[in-house]
Amino acid sequence: MGKNLDLETIELFFETLAGAYPEPVDILLIGGAAALLMGGTRATYDIDFEVRPKNPKADLETFFHKTREIADRTGIGAQFGTSVERWSELSLLDYAEHKRPFKKYGSLAVYLLEPPYWAIGKVARYWDQDIQDMISVFSHEKTDAQALAGIWRGVLKESQPSTVLFNLKKQMQHFFKTYGPGIWGRSLPLDKILPLLK
Repeated sequence: MGKNLDLETIELFFETLAGAYPEPVDILLIGGAAALLMGGTRATYDIDFEVRPKNPKADLETFFHKTREIADRTGIGAQFGTSVERWSELSLLDYAEHKRPFKKYGSLAVYLLEPPYWAIGKVARYWDQDIQDMISVFSHEKTDAQALAGIWRGVLKESQPSTVLFNLKKQMQHFFKTYGPGIWGRSLPLDKILPLLK
């Protein structure tokens, strides 16, 4: 387990990585580190991200070794892959078209997923820490509830059958019914949202 992350430690990691790996790459933050940058308050210990080199011939083995060296030296846990979708049994729809820039560190451009797409993995796992992250992020980002439900409906429709998918519908419905009024108020139109998730 790495050290407890905050904005300073996240920035330290990417500033150090940019100094060690000068080739241009796009970084898409996911998980708890992304939650911290979108209003999350729960402690998290690792930086998880997708990396997409600008140069298709980029040396990702060197990138891996530099990432590992920096993680070991700084105590900041990190793991990455070249496709977030491969980490999931669910469709992430057109997630790559729904990112927004966070900051550039030298040749590294760091992005965040829009909250409804970032939350797909959270609602699928649905541990208490994931629920707390979603509550914090949706409240801070003022995420539109009906738009969120529409995107989640797309996940249900586009994903292949799996154990995760069979549980997902119930977890989505439970989240809106149990935590939705606290996030969006008593006027939350559950009568319009819940039918989208059947």
